[in-house]
Amino acid sequence: MDREIEERFHNEMMHIYHSAANLKPPYRANLFLRMVQEHGGKEAANRLLATTEPSQGFAELYLRGKENLKLSVEYLVLQRPWCTLFTEDQLNTARDRLNKVECPLPEDDQVRENA
Repeated sequence: MDREIEERFHNEMMHIYHSAANLKPPYRANLFLRMVQEHGGKEAANRLLATTEPSQGFAELYLRGKENLKLSVEYLVLQRPWCTLFTEDQLNTARDRLNKVECPLPEDDQVRENA
């Protein structure tokens, strides 16, 4: 089951790359794309969440409008079923980064936090 979810998560990571490339102006996160292609979506997310500061991509999305953070790894990992792939520490890192810039959390995460 986890393998299937990981494969679907990988596809979602590719999807957020392509969605960001369709923004006006486009944001082509080539380092992100390379990381996902080389290591897979789950490992790329693990690496991005392990850093002390948000990625350059997170900052770029924020600068293009806070609503574009819905295309961030941080936003993606808080959604179901993807949140099941990550530790509570990783999810807290994602929440903290979004909260610091006052980005509303995904509804899935809000339900989970209140459970």
